[in-house]
Amino acid sequence: MKILVCADLHAGARTWGVDRKEEILFALSQIYDVAMDFDIGALFVLGDVFHSFRYPGEDIVTPVAEFFSKILNLNSKPFVYMLKGNHDWSGIKIWELFQDDGRFIFVDEVTFLRLDDFMVFLVPYLRKHNLPKGKELKEFLESQWDSAPEGGVRLCFAHMALDETVPGLSEVTLPEDILRDLKVDKTICGHIHRHGRIMDRDVPVYYVGSPLRLDFTEEDNHLGVYVIDEKANVLDIPLEGRPLVTLQYEDEAEASARLKESVESVSQDAYIRVILDRSSLPASQLLEKFRFLVDERIVVVSINEGFTPITSSTQDPFDVVALWKRYIECQEEDDVTKQILKTVGESLLLGKDPSTIWQELKFYFEMGEQE
Repeated sequence: MKILVCADLHAGARTWGVDRKEEILFALSQIYDVAMDFDIGALFVLGDVFHSFRYPGEDIVTPVAEFFSKILNLNSKPFVYMLKGNHDWSGIKIWELFQDDGRFIFVDEVTFLRLDDFMVFLVPYLRKHNLPKGKELKEFLESQWDSAPEGGVRLCFAHMALDETVPGLSEVTLPEDILRDLKVDKTICGHIHRHGRIMDRDVPVYYVGSPLRLDFTEEDNHLGVYVIDEKANVLDIPLEGRPLVTLQYEDEAEASARLKESVESVSQDAYIRVILDRSSLPASQLLEKFRFLVDERIVVVSINEGFTPITSSTQDPFDVVALWKRYIECQEEDDVTKQILKTVGESLLLGKDPSTIWQELKFYFEMGEQE
């Protein structure tokens, strides 16, 4: 059996005010071609199928549903396992349409399964409040997996980062110790939007990235999916996607003189960011000017003056979530209370199911009690 692994489709995403629908549909068509070419026995999607907590809309839900329907109808009759990510909204019920014959499985809790010669350990996205009180993740995973039989090729798929591979990350991360203790042969993680093997680790761990570059921190990202063959070899299959290109100048005078020539040398399908070291004009005005005079592909202008860069993009500047967080920061409250208010406001503004918010907040209340 061959296994195809992808992650972080983020269908319905809009970045810089640009609808990325056509790009995700192109990515899905490439993933389908890989599934067909390799005659796969299973597809694992490691979280974040959709981008928004709100209902994404029929125009993107329908083609995503059609993609999974086509996968399930391949001659090889593959299984599809979808891990819940931090963006995935449980209110979307379309997955129930695929579950008649038991080959489409939505995974929203830690589990394991035997799949041909593979023993597969699965970890959807977990927040701290999802763990039993007083338990660390390693202890929790051990309790969930202690009945897993020995033997077979052992794989672990997760929608989270591996311990100590993402500096400054405050989320729950996958402990490397448990992979070693369980003798996991290969681990693949989604969520972090990078692609490639993590080097200098005792156990083989890979990140599978998003099939499209969602912001300029991902400018140099390799795009791809993995196929695991019968011998547990991990094959890195590249995908095509629109590139991101940054052009940098000292000031608007240099940009005005050189920008047109620079843009002409950039791939026609690229999104372009312009960075200036200083400027007498605001970033929003420069963005409008450069897009009108040079190219509509310019989607971001940033000015690196002072300690914090000033950035303007084609995205709607009225960011309600950002305004809420800035408002809370100005209040005379302790840090825990501020975090609670930010979390509640952000969850509601993003359309998250209100019934889940109380559980999410328990962690912050417990922090306050400990202090």
